[in-house]
Amino acid sequence: MTDELWRRGALELAGMIARKEVSSREVVQAHLDRIDAVNPAINAVVRRLDREALAAADTADAALAAGERLGPLHGVPITVKENIDQAGLPTTQAVAALADAVAPIDAPIVARMRLAG
Repeated sequence: MTDELWRRGALELAGMIARKEVSSREVVQAHLDRIDAVNPAINAVVRRLDREALAAADTADAALAAGERLGPLHGVPITVKENIDQAGLPTTQAVAALADAVAPIDAPIVARMRLAG
């Protein structure tokens, strides 16, 4: 089933994770595998944060196992465009000259997505 997880919507995935039908790690890995399969042809994902995504998935799975309160998108992976600030990462906007423009804080949308799960 994990090879088809990338086809499912965010709320469906969140529900599946909350019901423990699938782990966040499985969902993230399915999406990373899909990126591996199609990104060479479409070049949609410029910066990959695979280790960070898998670590966040493990944290999400541990929180679920501990019975912690879950956000509406708990454990669901997202991608963030290069023109939106993520703390500690360069916001290049696809401009090589901005490679050193590291964002000091998350943009509000990124902060809200993190709070959601």
